[in-house]
Amino acid sequence: MLACSFFFVGCLEDERKVDLEDVKRKLDGVAFDKESTSKFIDLAKVKLAELKIAERDFKKAGEINEAISNVTKTLEEVTALIDEVKASLEASELGFEDYQAKYRAKVRKDVVGKNLDLSATKGEDFKEVRVLSVNPVEIRIYQTSGPQSVPISEIPKEVREMLQMSEEEAEAHRSKLRDNAKVREERYKEWKEGLADRKSEAAQKAIAKRLKDIQTEVENIEKSMNLRLLKIQDLKSRSSQWQRDYSLARGDKRREQALGYSQMYRDKAQKLTDLNSEGHLVIARLRSEEEDLKKMQQPGG
Repeated sequence: MLACSFFFVGCLEDERKVDLEDVKRKLDGVAFDKESTSKFIDLAKVKLAELKIAERDFKKAGEINEAISNVTKTLEEVTALIDEVKASLEASELGFEDYQAKYRAKVRKDVVGKNLDLSATKGEDFKEVRVLSVNPVEIRIYQTSGPQSVPISEIPKEVREMLQMSEEEAEAHRSKLRDNAKVREERYKEWKEGLADRKSEAAQKAIAKRLKDIQTEVENIEKSMNLRLLKIQDLKSRSSQWQRDYSLARGDKRREQALGYSQMYRDKAQKLTDLNSEGHLVIARLRSEEEDLKKMQQPGG
């Protein structure tokens, strides 16, 4: 009986020992799980922090993208506005250049037939000279000795500014004249080379006919100019007579009448003088054409 009791007690001790080891293992497992859980929680906290940062960055990125989109839109609007302003400016510049060209042409046209003072550069003989024409390189004037040209370099500064004459425009005009002269020279050369052709005979006849027509035109213009000169002398004489009457008249009404007639005859004489000035220009152009045609009649010369 006692032996059985010892055996039973021993069994209980062995069983308790096994239970303690099992409990210890469970405790160790719990400790491990606690440590693992703690690490997981720590990692989760880090991940959560990273996610919050990412969320914040993503939100910031969205704001940046929106800002970039707004800036891009604004830039496009500004670019469109700049293009519009640029186009408007170019149109304005073209409009101004067109206006300037028209104004320049008007000023130069209006001065034809009027008197200009070129004495500052040409001397007292050019105090009052009548303008026949204006081009970018010169002013054509008329004096008692006949028409002549005054180059831009000899025109007073104030007159150049009034007529909007410049060296840049003059050089462009000269360049154009040189190009035209080169074209004429090439055509003349081609014409010379074609003299052996039968067509040259027809060309020579055409030149001869044109030379004859030019001579007739010049004679008719000179005839008209001579008739005008007689009329101009008569009108000036009448103007002078009425001017004397104006000086001698005592009554205001008579003086006013005399002055009116004097001015009327003087203006009529001036208009005829202007026509004669234009006639000189036409003759000069015809003579220039005549010289060119005569050279073509003598291609070997």
